[in-house]
Amino acid sequence: MKTKPKLLVVEDKPSEREAMARLLRIEGYEVLTATNPQEAMGHISDSIDLIISDLKMGKSSGIDLLSYWKQRSSVTPFIMVTAHGEVDSAVEAMKLGAEDYLSKPVNPDELLILVKKCLEARRRDETIEQLQERLDDRLGFEKIVGKSKSILEVFDNARRAAVSESTVLVTGESGTGKELIAEAIHHNSPRKEGPFVVVNMAAVPEHLVESELFGHAKGAFTGAMESRVGRFETANEGTIFIDEIGDFALESQAKLLRVLESRTITPIGSNEDREVDVRVVAATSRDLDKMVRENDFREDLYYRLNVVNLHLPPLRERREDIPLLVRHFLQELADETGKDIPELSPELKEYLETHEWPGNVRQLKNCLESMIVLAHGDTLTTEDLPAIVENDTSPADEVQIPPGTTMEELEREAVEQTLDQCDGNRTHAAKMLGISVRTLQRKLKAWGLDEEL
Repeated sequence: MKTKPKLLVVEDKPSEREAMARLLRIEGYEVLTATNPQEAMGHISDSIDLIISDLKMGKSSGIDLLSYWKQRSSVTPFIMVTAHGEVDSAVEAMKLGAEDYLSKPVNPDELLILVKKCLEARRRDETIEQLQERLDDRLGFEKIVGKSKSILEVFDNARRAAVSESTVLVTGESGTGKELIAEAIHHNSPRKEGPFVVVNMAAVPEHLVESELFGHAKGAFTGAMESRVGRFETANEGTIFIDEIGDFALESQAKLLRVLESRTITPIGSNEDREVDVRVVAATSRDLDKMVRENDFREDLYYRLNVVNLHLPPLRERREDIPLLVRHFLQELADETGKDIPELSPELKEYLETHEWPGNVRQLKNCLESMIVLAHGDTLTTEDLPAIVENDTSPADEVQIPPGTTMEELEREAVEQTLDQCDGNRTHAAKMLGISVRTLQRKLKAWGLDEEL
């Protein structure tokens, strides 16, 4: 571990070279010396923190050294030392990457002040880089926990997809971590310096979808008191994550397809096309293949979105990841609440690892958070489980199907029971069934239940 900065003084005149080296050593710096650029380049692997170089050294040039060195180590700061009449060359050196310059005869105080200033600037840059690396780690794939074969395969494919510009479709049940994958793709892509914009289609009213995505002009419709910039324009030079793309209104899908093909948007009420440079990552918990077959989702849009497909398996299919996830969430929640990490009883560990987790990773985290917040002691047991988790239906509790029941009868029974549970609300029932409202209405009409309900 370095205890003091290492400086390299490059000067062809022995007296001036040794005078600067002696001054810097007295100040506590480790100092190496060289008489010309060729000799200086021999120190390229010595972890030099700062170079102080004469601008003219016989037939050699400090600018040549600056150019060669920066090609190998772009972060090393340079201070150029110039003789009278060489100021123009010193300015040229600064354009090529030198931090500053001093004129001969060198004032010792000015030299020490400038050295300290350059070293402090480098330390700040290194700190920022380290913080950025840590931030990238937190926002990258390291944020997603798992060692199962299925999830590691997703990580591998996602990393490959990240460096491309291809559109990605992330599929999987609710709570499996689709947004985390999308965020990791963005932060491992060439667009990571750009914005990451999230829009959840399930939360956007159908009549506002186009305004939300593409923006609108003032007065475009009732209530449009001001112009609005859409999410695509906000995400310019970055990534837009369209969650629950299966809920995208069929009537608006053609406009989304046009944006993906032409990379232009037209705000509602405007005749002006605007170019957008946006990478699209979409996600859904619904069966888009089935929706395409039932004419509830455009086939051409589906294939445009489904260039790279990443399917996140449900938690029940990767149980070996549950202990890892439990440890990860307990540490995370303990840090957030300021509490010690609790012990888990053997019975609770077995329950967590064998439970079905219909809400997947999100439900597991919420369960642990509830237990930590409400815990009375240092050890969590099955008695601390939230009631909503204990009441989850397991496969053993499911209704037995009489032999000979047809698929149509099963489908009709599922629809009727879901509508009863939703008090006849077809929108809610369709969402629970994973189909569109139009498909539900078509089925009810075929069964003669449309008027009845």
